[in-house]
Amino acid sequence: MSIDLEKTAAKSESDIIRHVVKTAETLVRKAWTVLDAASEKESPGEVLSDEAMRAIQGKTQG
Repeated sequence: MSIDLEKTAAKSESDIIRHVVKTAETLVRKAWTVLDAASEKESPGEVLSDEAMRAIQGKTQG
């Protein structure tokens, strides 16, 4: 009976470790996706004209 309890405890511990590792892998993948997307994004200067950037910054004359 003691052996069954030890096996159950070892199985539970193993399941917990697997769950923690799987959760950590998921978090790393999500973080990597966000960082990867941010690094590929074009800067405003590559997309907007100088006039548009000044308008956004409130530096237009008029």
